[in-house]
Order: sequence, then C-alpha cells, then structure tokens
Amino acid sequence: MKNYNSHTFMVATIFFGMLLVPSFFAAWAQDVGRQDTNLMSRAFTGFFNILRFPTHTLFWSVIVKGGALLFFPGLLINCLFYGLLTERLYSIIKRWKK
Repeated sequence: MKNYNSHTFMVATIFFGMLLVPSFFAAWAQDVGRQDTNLMSRAFTGFFNILRFPTHTLFWSVIVKGGALLFFPGLLINCLFYGLLTERLYSIIKRWKK
C-alpha cells in the first residue's frame, strides 16, 4: 500500500470506535424493547446496522456460536476495516487533488 498514512488510519479507527459504542447500546436497547423513539436513538440504531458489516453480516452464524468472545473482537475488526477504508479513500482523494 503506497502512501499509507498511519495517523489517518488511527484517527479514523478511533472515530468509528467512538461511533460504535452508542450505536451498539441503541441497538441493544431496541432489542430488549427499551429504545426511546427520538431521532438520535433511531439514527444510532440504524448506524449500527452499517457498522456491523463485514464480520457480523457475513459470519453471523460463526459469531453467534462463539458468543461474546467473537462478538466484540468482530466489532473491533469492523472498526479497523472502516479505518483502513477511510484511510485509503483519503489517500486516493489527496492524490487526485495533486
């Protein structure tokens, strides 16, 4: 990977991790039937469906069998995936502007 920027990767990964926490709790509240009906709560619940891709979407049957030992590391892998995707997009856009 040419022109890899580790700082951008770390910032993007932390950003997605910080978004994952409230979206996880909003989705959990919806699952147990205690979700508020305000716009922010519904937005975070919908955002969790995006953040759970790719591991929880593609490998759900494996994650369910593994329990929490696979669930939370899978979310971490997702954050790393979105951090890498963001870094690559940022690098491409930066190269196009030159």
